[in-house]
Amino acid sequence: MTAIVFDLDGTVLHTDREYRDLLANAIADVRGDAPAEWLEAYDEAFVDLFSACDPDPVRRAFARIDGCTDPEPYVRALHEREIESLSPPENAHTDLERLAESFELGVLTNGLREWQLAKLRAHDLEAYFDAVVASYEVGAHKPDAAPYRALEERLPADRYGMVGDSESDVDGAKNVGWSASRYDGGEFGALAEDLFQR
Repeated sequence: MTAIVFDLDGTVLHTDREYRDLLANAIADVRGDAPAEWLEAYDEAFVDLFSACDPDPVRRAFARIDGCTDPEPYVRALHEREIESLSPPENAHTDLERLAESFELGVLTNGLREWQLAKLRAHDLEAYFDAVVASYEVGAHKPDAAPYRALEERLPADRYGMVGDSESDVDGAKNVGWSASRYDGGEFGALAEDLFQR
């Protein structure tokens, strides 16, 4: 059995929006404006918390902003803004349906499991995948080996290939003995199938 594993953000789902713009819009949705000091405080806090795999990085990052007394509406607004900004590549459903006929399919993503699964569900993509592993489940982000090994446990196969849009996707996969291809946009079906033709 052969498994093809995809990164989520930037591969299975794309956005043409800058993350800071999404953050600003989410904050403005709740309070009517998006002060620069709020954006800077959130960015700084979130990077630290996410890197450390803090269990609730989005909520705690908002909580660190001076003047943010109730993080919850901001968390909801940011998640909604992020989901609505995303879309799958052209022919993604057709590609995944075809690939599923010959391969086991998985998703390996940095992030919180439920946050990431909500993105897949919003675009009717979850059913194509036999396993989804988010880095927070193992307490380490790609390119660390731990998320890849967790995916192997959930999706046993003889061979694995990774398709992702970053060096951490590709380097992490190669470091654990997987095939890997860097995704640079467009349709990913042919790229995935070519993983094992080299």
